[in-house]
Amino acid sequence: MSELILHQYAESLFSEKVRLLLGYKRASYRMVEIPMIMPRPYYIPLTGGYRKTPVLQIGSDIYCDTALICRVIDDMYPENTIYPEAQAGTDNAVAQWTDSFFLKVCAGLVFQPKAAAANPLFQDEEKRKAFVADRINLTGGSNDLQMALETAEPYFLAHLDRLDTQLGGSQPFLGGETPSIADFSTYHNCWFVNERDVLRDMFDPFRHVIAWYDRMVDFGHGEFEMISGAAALDAAIRSEPDEVPESVFVEDFEVGQEVDVLPIDYGRQPVRGELLIAGLDEIAVVRNDDQAGRMVVHFPRMGFEIQPVN
Repeated sequence: MSELILHQYAESLFSEKVRLLLGYKRASYRMVEIPMIMPRPYYIPLTGGYRKTPVLQIGSDIYCDTALICRVIDDMYPENTIYPEAQAGTDNAVAQWTDSFFLKVCAGLVFQPKAAAANPLFQDEEKRKAFVADRINLTGGSNDLQMALETAEPYFLAHLDRLDTQLGGSQPFLGGETPSIADFSTYHNCWFVNERDVLRDMFDPFRHVIAWYDRMVDFGHGEFEMISGAAALDAAIRSEPDEVPESVFVEDFEVGQEVDVLPIDYGRQPVRGELLIAGLDEIAVVRNDDQAGRMVVHFPRMGFEIQPVN
């Protein structure tokens, strides 16, 4: 199998989720720092139009969305799995809720005027305008990342209070003696808030949450080498996608059918290709890109939809 290449940018909270998981797994990998906003000249040829961050590249296989990326990493490094079978249903539900609703709560805090004013990005008017325009294009008018501050703040404090109660017991992680996907999905949202100096004191009443957060941070980011987007694109060109085992289709689709795959919430820029997988856990399409060559782009089943072309 080809090496792991993580396409991310430093401020991305979902990228932090994957960086920390790679640290927990003591993985070695390569990392590409992509632009925070478009254009992304080496990223889009790999993803076929998918804009969210991060993606994981293994040769000419591209894995989108942390719901799938984390499973791929866990399969590659199965020791101390973050998907214990005894918690499969509850952990999946917690991760899905945390990466959607709790994300909105945390975004409502991070983009409030007090926090935005302290963000260096928003202190440059041209950069601020470019960022806002980019995110309007990304969300397409969706309100899936919007929550009023007066709503978000009590929700955030209430959830931290419950987490603090749970973490006050004998187990060091939400998943028990070792962390599960619930820990990583909760952590990266807390990280998003905690990175803002003006918001950090919101954690002060919750000493068990702070101790848990510190335990998570201690995993680090693993061993990585920074490479350019051009080098990552070249790695895809020199590779062939991995063979995919036969998949059972859960809808009325056929292998090779031309389809669009897109998120159901925001970032609804479709990826078009020939359908390869449409199972209970994963969707994948084959693309032939003028720059990158033959690619397979993979998505989690949950959170994405398939639309037939014509």
